[in-house]
Amino acid sequence: MVWIETGIRREAARLAKKRRRLMEHECLILDASADVSDGEMAMVDTIAAAVDVAGEAEGVVLVQDALSSLTPLQREVITATVLEGVTEKEAAVRLGISQQAVHKVKERALSRLKKRFVLDEPTGK
Repeated sequence: MVWIETGIRREAARLAKKRRRLMEHECLILDASADVSDGEMAMVDTIAAAVDVAGEAEGVVLVQDALSSLTPLQREVITATVLEGVTEKEAAVRLGISQQAVHKVKERALSRLKKRFVLDEPTGK
């Protein structure tokens, strides 16, 4: 479990550094125009919303950890169909297997991930 904490810390530090660099060198984004009293238009500049660096880092490590619990084929299928948004048919062509096999592997992988992350079923109360 120590490696997970180390991974989260390193990813958080990397994302924080990236965010600092972006904030230092980022140009203001032209968002909208505003009326000026003399009838001319003045442009209003705004800065993009802040990024949750720690949350992003934790999410990256969580996804990597989850994918590491799958078989190599399951990992490839989930990466293609879920993360990259490729259709099952396109993934089948890429992997050299049938679309039905991709569907079956995907269902088993999602079932494995569900068992890993869902501890208890919610009750009606």
